[in-house]
Amino acid sequence: MNINELVNAKNNAQVQNVNGWVSSIRDHGGLTFIDLRDFYSSIQIVYEQSKNMPSDIKNEYYISVSGVFKERDEELVNKNTQLGKYEIHASEINIINKSKTLPFQIDNNIDTDESIRLKYRYLDLRRQSMKSNIVGRSNTFKSIRKIMDKMDVLEIDTPTLIKSTPEGAKDFLVPSRKNNSTFYALPQSPQMYKQLFMMAGFPNYYQIAKCYRDEDSRKDRQPEFTQLDVEFSNANPEIVKKNIETIVKFVFKDAYDIKIDSAFKNMTFSEAISLYGTDKPDLRIKETISDCTEVFKTTEINFLSDILNKEGVIRFLKTDESLTRKIIDQLDQELKELGSNGLGWFKIENNEISGPLSKLISESEKEFLISQGNGVFLFQAGQEMEIAPFLDHIRRYIFKPTTEQQFTFCWIDNFPYFEVENGNLQPSHHPFTAPTNEEDFIDNPELSTALHYDLVLNGVELGSGSQRISNPDLQRIVLEKWGLSNEEIQDRFGWFIEALSYGTPQHAGFAIGIDRLIAEVYNQNSIRDVIPFPKTQSGLDPLTDAPSYINENILEEYNLKYINKDE
Repeated sequence: MNINELVNAKNNAQVQNVNGWVSSIRDHGGLTFIDLRDFYSSIQIVYEQSKNMPSDIKNEYYISVSGVFKERDEELVNKNTQLGKYEIHASEINIINKSKTLPFQIDNNIDTDESIRLKYRYLDLRRQSMKSNIVGRSNTFKSIRKIMDKMDVLEIDTPTLIKSTPEGAKDFLVPSRKNNSTFYALPQSPQMYKQLFMMAGFPNYYQIAKCYRDEDSRKDRQPEFTQLDVEFSNANPEIVKKNIETIVKFVFKDAYDIKIDSAFKNMTFSEAISLYGTDKPDLRIKETISDCTEVFKTTEINFLSDILNKEGVIRFLKTDESLTRKIIDQLDQELKELGSNGLGWFKIENNEISGPLSKLISESEKEFLISQGNGVFLFQAGQEMEIAPFLDHIRRYIFKPTTEQQFTFCWIDNFPYFEVENGNLQPSHHPFTAPTNEEDFIDNPELSTALHYDLVLNGVELGSGSQRISNPDLQRIVLEKWGLSNEEIQDRFGWFIEALSYGTPQHAGFAIGIDRLIAEVYNQNSIRDVIPFPKTQSGLDPLTDAPSYINENILEEYNLKYINKDE
């Protein structure tokens, strides 16, 4: 019998075999009180020590209780639990299983190193806060399937042992025992398979998919993660965006009881960079970045003049608050750690300007600064894309959201098709994304934009999507522009280009990071707190000690051996 089932029990009713964990024990001289907890709720147990009861009960013992279900005295009611007005006067207690001394207390406000929590994750999941996160995850999956069924979208699964075709991050490789010297890869996403469904004539597809990327872990990254993956045939970005808005709004209402009334905002990549310094803007912060390049075009401040002569820009944020020097110095240090040359600033008070550069400004520059009003003028100078992350950091450091529980969604589109990494062109999304203009792409790929769109919630990228390439010739050109040789294209993607060659319809899709979505809704600092059994930031599993060494005899079956890099 679980504790919640006692809700319908009558006062003074006999109850049998109520099972749970001992949360706490209080000895009151002749009477002992136990807080009994199960998955659903908790209730107080009362018994007399003189009766034939176990004397060695301790915290987290799993016990079974029989007795009389009674209403507590009014002044003793615990208003923090569902059954706080009741208690069980035990006539029998049986210890089902004992517990060792706990490595940490089962309490919502524990101050325990995360590695310990992950090592004993099964205990961590007993805590109410963690339990709520995982129940919320289950409810999210249920809601997704409800809305997909309403929209008549087909749930279809895809393989998890696939050909290695890296999309940017490194693949996790799986050796084949039956085919020596060959490997499968675990999917970074079901991207090509879901496109194959569109080529096969299916009208749509979705999957709650497990995906794997062997990359550096951060608070919003895991080597193994879960995403909602969708694809629609005869679709374009606007159709996909409309469908995703419908899905997200339904899930928020159905799973979390949060109503999203307004339509999602939309802005281009260049607008986002200009106004917010990032393609993941937190729109709960109302303040935006401004440009003052023209104001300083004849400046006598040498380093600014040098930057402007190289077609750089000067962007600023203005706060009405008079920041302390300690805050300014801390922000300056953080910007330098990010790669900036430092924080530029002026303090304006009653038409007087102070700061390290205040004696070097011209009269017109002084007039401009005074026109901004009292406060602190914070700026960065350089090439637009180089200083954008610094301005984003300043904005989020100085200004805070109006409310944590506000949910502001925004579409970002019109991304550059390629970005430069280590001197090489890399697709900003993936190489199956259609360019906005095919002719412009062929002539100037580095200047081309993509039919790629991101959904951002409160400064977190929830997911990405794109119009897909449906022309095999264009797909081959994109891979060539990526820098792949004909041999590499044929080896890695030949089968996919072949599939595109049999009358492929126009199609588009999207993927939402479910872990990120749940973490944002529950205001968690890390997606690890909404994943049942996550890895650490270094990709380790303290619970099972994975990854682990494999016996060399087993490796030999796979035609593999260890290489000692130190030798």
